[in-house]
Amino acid sequence: MLRVVLTELALFLAPFIVFALYLRFGRGLDSALSGWSTTAFLLCSLAAVLLVAGGLVLFEMEGRQPTAGSYVPPTWKDGVLVPGHIE
Repeated sequence: MLRVVLTELALFLAPFIVFALYLRFGRGLDSALSGWSTTAFLLCSLAAVLLVAGGLVLFEMEGRQPTAGSYVPPTWKDGVLVPGHIE
């Protein structure tokens, strides 16, 4: 779960970091706040929300298991625990 939280946090912060790096190295601004406008902040926020939403959708799709078949609960066979699975 910590991996998911850190991934989503990184996806949220990425647009802000990229824009700050663009201001620093692309435009050569020395002040960190001189290039930020309301429009730039809103666009970075929109990009961040879209990245987080896309990351959550991909995370949900990755975790899905096949739903066709019947569920077989965990069992002990020859002293070994066989995990539950779908057949």
